[in-house]
Amino acid sequence: MEMDNKVMMSEVGGAFVVSWLVLGSMGSDGLMAGLVLAAAMTAMAGAHILPMFTWMTIMTGDLGDQDNWMNNGMRLVAQVVGALLAILLMTEAGEIETGYAAGDMWSFDLWPALTMVAAGAVIGTIHSRCDAWMTAIAVVMAAGALGMGVGGAHDMASCLMGDSGNIANAASTWIVDGVMVGLGAMVATKIDENL
Repeated sequence: MEMDNKVMMSEVGGAFVVSWLVLGSMGSDGLMAGLVLAAAMTAMAGAHILPMFTWMTIMTGDLGDQDNWMNNGMRLVAQVVGALLAILLMTEAGEIETGYAAGDMWSFDLWPALTMVAAGAVIGTIHSRCDAWMTAIAVVMAAGALGMGVGGAHDMASCLMGDSGNIANAASTWIVDGVMVGLGAMVATKIDENL
């Protein structure tokens, strides 16, 4: 049995996106959830992302083929790892109570920064592999999950035009958010290049 590292990373990434953006922040908006799932499935081409697709592949293949069972079993494990990473991020390793709290694990003060890096990795991956409309969906969903807007340039320009906003706050958000998202996109690109 030979494992395809790109497929396994796509499974982890796809399950992360589904847990974080679709299940974690979508609520009951079925249309947006479907669109984000479509973007993830397009960006992570070759990945099953959802366990139901993996089980369908297992059950419709040669049930006596051990490689089929092992390869797809590893996909299921990768999907759980991706979902686990999303839950750890969303709950800040158990510090924030949700319906699926990760429990008391450890405290880490840089969770918002890690969330921005994760957003950059997701958006960067979708942007590099999909059409622009799918990137737009990912940006809107990531911004919703982060609880922030996507109008950094708008906010900065507005402050410069004298709307009496806090220019220091607008500038720091514009720069720091951009750098963190850019770092995430860079990390995703480097991982993809090295697989």
